[in-house]
Amino acid sequence: MAAAGGGRLRVALTAAFSFDTSLEGPLLMADGHELHLISEAVRLDPGALVDYVAARRVDFLDVTPSYLHQLLAAGLLTDDRHRPKILMVGGEAIDPALWAQLAAVPDTRSYNFYGPTECTVDALSAPVTADTPPVIGRPLRNVRAYLLDGQRNPVPVGVPGELYLAGDQVARGYLNRPELTADRFVACPFEPGDRMYRTGDLAAWRPDGTIEYLGRVDGQLKVRGFRIEPGEVEAALVAHPAVARAAVVMREDRPGDQRLVAYLVPVGAAVPDDAGMRRFLAARLPEHLVPSGYVSVDALPVTPHGKLDRAALPAPEPARMVRGRAPRSRYEVVLSALFAELLGVPLVGVDDDFFELGGHSLLAAQLAGRVRALFGIGLSIRTVFESRSAAGLARALEGTDAQPGPGALDVVLPLRSGGDRSPLFLLPPVSGLSWCYSVLLRHLDPAYPVYGLQSPGLSGTRPPVTTVEELVAGYVAEIRSVQPSGPYHVMGYSMGGNLAHAVAAELQRDGADIGLLAMFDCYPREWRPPDGPERDRQLIRTVLIEFGYDPEVVDSQPLGEARMIEIVRREGGQLVDWDDRTILALLNVTRTNMNAYAAFTPPRFHGDVVFATATLTQAAYGWSLDDWLPYVDGHIEDHPVECRHEHMTQPAPMAEIGRMLAARLATPAGTSLRRAGDVVR
Repeated sequence: MAAAGGGRLRVALTAAFSFDTSLEGPLLMADGHELHLISEAVRLDPGALVDYVAARRVDFLDVTPSYLHQLLAAGLLTDDRHRPKILMVGGEAIDPALWAQLAAVPDTRSYNFYGPTECTVDALSAPVTADTPPVIGRPLRNVRAYLLDGQRNPVPVGVPGELYLAGDQVARGYLNRPELTADRFVACPFEPGDRMYRTGDLAAWRPDGTIEYLGRVDGQLKVRGFRIEPGEVEAALVAHPAVARAAVVMREDRPGDQRLVAYLVPVGAAVPDDAGMRRFLAARLPEHLVPSGYVSVDALPVTPHGKLDRAALPAPEPARMVRGRAPRSRYEVVLSALFAELLGVPLVGVDDDFFELGGHSLLAAQLAGRVRALFGIGLSIRTVFESRSAAGLARALEGTDAQPGPGALDVVLPLRSGGDRSPLFLLPPVSGLSWCYSVLLRHLDPAYPVYGLQSPGLSGTRPPVTTVEELVAGYVAEIRSVQPSGPYHVMGYSMGGNLAHAVAAELQRDGADIGLLAMFDCYPREWRPPDGPERDRQLIRTVLIEFGYDPEVVDSQPLGEARMIEIVRREGGQLVDWDDRTILALLNVTRTNMNAYAAFTPPRFHGDVVFATATLTQAAYGWSLDDWLPYVDGHIEDHPVECRHEHMTQPAPMAEIGRMLAARLATPAGTSLRRAGDVVR
């Protein structure tokens, strides 16, 4: 701070609150500096963040090297309007090219910080200067650093050793993991009674007393700021029936583009399909653990000592283009070229999936920045994830008006219109929106088109429907307009499950066949908050939580309509691009839907039901599958999902539900999947 001239600085908090380095911002605020909380929409868009830094004259940023590459490309240190005074870089190793680039900037001081979470955020630091190579520096106050050999003896200057940290900042251990704690937090031989943390990082002392980072002692990787244990990913890979052996490495075949790549030894002659492997892993692992590249090899190469020879692993071949139609608009032409450029492949079709070709979140951010620079249109990262292809993004750009596109609020929302099987129709939860079902798509056979049904009135240009009977009649008409005759597949979560049940019964009364009725944690006696101010508070909370807003933020102050708008504007998220009228229309639809269902008596459905139960809240909310027995003339096949009701539309529970639906849809019609303990009437 003193090097920047002292005084009060404007500090941008760009880290997610789940990342330990986010602690830096509040500490600097406590020291008297001005803290800017950056919304997710701005934080994930390099161009938008650079604009914010310039417009608000932000002095201090704390970022990872991977993200800093994107910010520099967006003009962070070349923008004539304003440049930050201090860059705090950490979270992963800084590469020599970035070090040299930062050292050459005259008016910005950059510092490289090293610190595992187990040592309370930061442990070592070094100024980035032109006369030193990339180093992690010297220990901070209250921290001691030791470089030790396998017998925990100090190593001399220039000799690699494992880095151990001691001092007041070292944590006490891992919660409820005594074996791992004993392995990583060990007695310090240099300070009787003290402990030190074994980082697993390989480093060496330099003659000037600084420490140079050399890599990992074990196989742990760090990709885009995430710690990754290759063994965890490899175990998930070999669980696939077509994979005999697997190895996972981090590759950087292009500067700044770190990718997790999986090498697979197939079972027999069948080569595992890349897209299929991604779907398989996505259902089992968090997004950052899913490799972006897959290479099939006859055998994993080994060194003369029998260890994996990582240097002998071949580079992934450029992703093959999926054949499709030619570009039809200027957006499609330019976007296809951008996809190819960012992915490092010669050609990309307009319908090719950006993420199946190796894209990831940082490349998505870079794509959004390039689109913004080329067309002057602010494209959110969320739109990239939802659209996925050049054709999809072109449609999004053609309808851009800083509001949800008309189709996003229509009663019929085509989540996937392609396919030659009978469509799946998904009824909305109490909010009236079916966006939450998009995470199901990758777990379902692409042969099935998928349509979300949504509540009328979401756009605010017409009042919402006030009775369930009217809602059901409208949904039946919309379903028949898409699919004139059965069998019909209808399903839904929470109130959407209740609506699916009523729609299926109405279709039966019209003489139609029901191929599948699936209901996800819904009950005839739905939970309803009490009347009065508490009712509105709970309704607002329900809407915000459903759209991914942090419960701690939502519950931090009394909730009303004004507070709801304030949270959306400050936190960003899925509703950030909506104007106030549309957000309040969403709340009004939610209120109307809840009132409508309170006055509704479910009909009787004749047939079997596939059900998913959120096991962590069923008892607490007083719900039971037996509540459905008066309204179902058939078998209820229950699938327990270990989650809370309000979390059921998150990726992990939806992955379980998707696999269950895929299995049920693949079962011949008329076949029951009854199991012991299922509910039968």
